[in-house]
Order: sequence, then C-alpha cells, then structure tokens
Amino acid sequence: MIRSAQFLRSALVLALGAPAALAQFDNQWVAFTPGTGRIKDANGADASYILTDPQEKDYAAGDLDNDGWTDLVVVRKQPYTTTGAFPNYLLMNEGGILVDRSAQFASDSDVPGDLGFLTATNDRDVAIVDVNLDGWLDVVTCTTLADGLPHHISHPRVYINKGSINGVWQGLRFEDARIPIFPTAPHFCAVAAGDVNGDGAPDLYFADYGNLDDRLLLNTGNGFFVDTGTSNINATMLSTGFGTAANIADMNMDGFGDVIRNQAGATSVAYNTTANPGFFSQVSFQSSVSLGSTYHSDVGDLNRDGRPDVIFSEDGLDGYRFNTATDALGRVIWNPIHNYSFVSGSDDGIGGACHIVDLDGDGWPDTMHANVDVDIPGCGSRLHIYHNLGGTIGTDVVLREEAGSATGAWRGVSGILPADMVGVYDTQTLDLDHDGDLDMVFGRCTGTTIWINQKITTPTDATFAYGATNPNSTGQRAGISASGTPGATQNDFVLRADGLPASKPTIFLYGTTRLWSGVPFGDGQRWTGGQIQRLPIVTSDAGGTSMFPCDFTSGPMSTILIGAERDAQAWFRDTAAGAGHSNTTNAIAFWRVD
Repeated sequence: MIRSAQFLRSALVLALGAPAALAQFDNQWVAFTPGTGRIKDANGADASYILTDPQEKDYAAGDLDNDGWTDLVVVRKQPYTTTGAFPNYLLMNEGGILVDRSAQFASDSDVPGDLGFLTATNDRDVAIVDVNLDGWLDVVTCTTLADGLPHHISHPRVYINKGSINGVWQGLRFEDARIPIFPTAPHFCAVAAGDVNGDGAPDLYFADYGNLDDRLLLNTGNGFFVDTGTSNINATMLSTGFGTAANIADMNMDGFGDVIRNQAGATSVAYNTTANPGFFSQVSFQSSVSLGSTYHSDVGDLNRDGRPDVIFSEDGLDGYRFNTATDALGRVIWNPIHNYSFVSGSDDGIGGACHIVDLDGDGWPDTMHANVDVDIPGCGSRLHIYHNLGGTIGTDVVLREEAGSATGAWRGVSGILPADMVGVYDTQTLDLDHDGDLDMVFGRCTGTTIWINQKITTPTDATFAYGATNPNSTGQRAGISASGTPGATQNDFVLRADGLPASKPTIFLYGTTRLWSGVPFGDGQRWTGGQIQRLPIVTSDAGGTSMFPCDFTSGPMSTILIGAERDAQAWFRDTAAGAGHSNTTNAIAFWRVD
C-alpha cells in the first residue's frame, strides 16, 4: 500500500518546523572511529561486494556458534516496494572481523535445489532466536512480495542451528516445514519473537503491509509453528493496511508478552490476557499510541523505571513516549508525546528503522533513527543518533542529538560526520571487537560501514580460536587454547594443546598472517602464515596435553608490537598413525596488550 502524496506533504511541512534546543556544542559523550578492514570474504580479502552493496539491508546479531563473539546476519532485497530478491549474508565474527561464511555455514536446506542463504529471497526483516530450545540460536527471516512463488520462497524461512560436532560448529540449515502455509502469500515487513503463551518457547509475530494482515504463530515447543489465524487475536487487531514494525514485550508488567506493531501509520498495542495467556483482548486494544504517520517503532526502558517505553519514526517529527502506569483494563497509561532535542539543526523528515540501545554504557538507553523509508524512494536525508541525558529515574528524560559545531562537524556521536550517515536503511549494534562496548553497523544506500566504539579500547578477551583440523591416532581432534594475558606486565600467557597422543614432541608455532582456509599440513591443517616463528619443543604428558609458557620480556615474543596480532597453533608427532606422521591443532589468534 502506498501512502498518499497529500499526507506526505503535510507531514514534511511539520518536519521543517522542528526546533533546535539550546545546548553546548562538542559534548563528546561517546566517540567512534571507522572499522576499516572489518568485513572480509572467505579468503581474507575485503568483501567489496558487501562494502559497496546498494540493496536494502536489515540486520540481526547473535552468537551463532557459541564462541563468545557476536555474529551478524544480513538480509537483503531490492529497495522499496519491489519484488527484487537477493541472497543473504552470514557474517561470522572471527576475532573482531566479520567474515562471509554464507557458503560454508548457511547453504544447507531440506528443499531440493535450495541453497539456504545463497538462494535469492525478498527478505525485509530477520530475527535471531532459539526456536527449538536446544541452546543454539536459530535464524528467522521475514519474506515479502513473492506472490505465486513456492512456499519456501514466498513464506518466512527458519534456519535451524545444527550445533557442533567434536567442537566444530556445523552451521545453519533451512527447514521448510517449520512455517505453516498461509491462505495467500504474505507481504510481511517485520518479525518479532517472544513467548506470548507462557510455555517458555518463543512465538513469532509478523506484520504485513497489504496482502494478508498480520499473523501470530505459536511455537509447538520444538521450533515448529502454528498459524493462529484470528483465534488468538481478532481480525481488527490483525488488520494493518501497512504494517512495518513489530515487537513483543511485556508493556503492562503482568508477566506476559504483548504485541506492539505499526499499522496504517500508527503504533498499536495488543495486550495479552493474564487469565488466558496467548489470547489478546479487543477491549484493552490501543489502536494508536503515536501520531498518525508512524512507520517504525521500538520499545525499551528509556527512563529506567522498569516499564518499557516506545520510540517511533514519523514522516514528520520523530518522537518517544513514556509508559507511566497501568489502568483498570490492563492498558498502559502514556504521558504526552515528546520530540527529540537538537544542539544544531532539526529532524529532516521521513524516518525509517529505529532502535533503542545504550551506546555509552551509562545505563540510560540512547536511540537511533535511520532515514530510508521502506516504501518511498529517497536516500537524501540521514541517520539521527540521540543521546539520553539521563537524570532522575522515572522522570521524562531528554534525548538530544549532540553536535561538534553548528556546521561541518560531527553529529550524534563524536567521529561521525553527517555525510557518513546519509541514506541508512538499518543499523545494528554489537560488540564486534569483544571489548565490552557496542560498535555499529550502518546499512546504507551506498554500502555497508563499520564504526568502532572508543568507550573501551582494551579487549575483554585477547584471544580468538578458529579453524579446524583432522582426527589424530587417538581418535580426537587436537585443540589449542590459551590462558593468561598476552603481554609483558602480567607475563603469564600460556599456550595449551589438548587431545594429543601421549608423550610426543610438540612444537608451538605462530605467524604474522591468519589463513582464512586451512592448508594441508601433515595429517592436519595449517592456519597460520607469513613469517612463522617456531617455539622450543615440549612433550605432551600422559593425558595428551602440551603447554608452553610464553615470555614477552625476551625474544622472540618481546619483538611482537603492542596491539599486533599473531596466530598460533601446535604441531605434534603422531607415530601411531604411521612412521613420519604428524598432525596439528586448530589455531588461536592473540593480540599483545602491553
């Protein structure tokens, strides 16, 4: 459904009147630097096809392989209300670098001829959630505008995490039967995951914009979903006309998930019933808690009172509203709509995807509003990032766009210029470099950019294990790990290899280059390259473990520069496999911290 030109013109007139708040320039509340070289292809080269990708992009982040580093899923489509489909990307976080592992880990499918992420689909949103409760995060994509195409292309897709075997992650598998067949092909624009019936399993809510109306899918408990039709939420509450965003959150604090979504230009709330969880009451339904030209929203506790508030992107002035209490019908009592403040400039019109996230880690969530509309072409305006000024818990806090100066300097956060934020489809925050603060991904009309948060610059974990190898004569795959801190101050860094044959010579070696694909080496694989340094021979103990204490106060390790990466693995004799045989562990990257 296309919004009327007259409606848009009136909304844009409002946008021109956004006032600028009087405030001091150059409040460097948080700073970012470009994350150059942080997106690679499977061979370790800069992934130019991602860095310059012009398609519409939406993101979800989560630790898919349970290695402690947050990964990124990118879903793509031709921009705006079109049928153009494109493959998606699985970007695995490998020691602070996002590596395209789509072909390796996301091309499995139970549909003949389908190639998982490599299959072109018209996806507009994505969620990462453990649908089958096995401890491994799965991926749910939200498809749109695929009328007349088979179920596995036209309907949402669930990718099941296959977990690990012998410590090696197996990737994702698309399983078509996870999603039921709808009466007609959906035009879904958003997906939300959350438990609405109290059984502990995440359910799914899809917002539709013009073909099917919204759908609530209940999880059977093992990751298969059932369409509730109009039995749990009636047709009035499911009717959208133009659904563009959805969240599941407990808005009235009764312990059950409610549905917050955008429908026909307004943010609505459907309240769960405590007496019959999973069913939603028409009596308490709030059809609009925003203005009449809202096309994206998010929920989160802006003023830290324990009650989720709402933000929304408007065709006019973006805004936010505080959740103050609950009335006798179980509905939120909202205070008046607040508009954002500006040190310089104003809201520049039509907004897009918006998110609540604490960028500076002070406990007061900040907000981000992208600018590219899902329906109306145009990449001319820019992303806005708003600083939560904090204050007294439970009060109406102010969110303000900071600025370096009146013209020409940074906007929102220190280090990012207005030109860096033009034409943004969506944003994603994740701790990319594992240092404890949130970094940012911008999906722009001109490509993808990474921004590294400078709030914390020392990694919380200065090592990263990667790669695989082959079983040795013990039947095990040998693995490498490390303890201590790689640096001269503590000087307690120890490399350790396990799963080795007993009482065999072992050499730990490290190189200056990380190999992105293993190279055959003995019976195993080599993952390190460049200038390789061998350390003195040690012997595995009776349990098949070798350890090497690394001395950063003397050569050769004292020559490693602070901040430099080295990649280590162990190479060991394996004569039980045959005369002259040897094997390897996987690899571990480490960064010298001092």
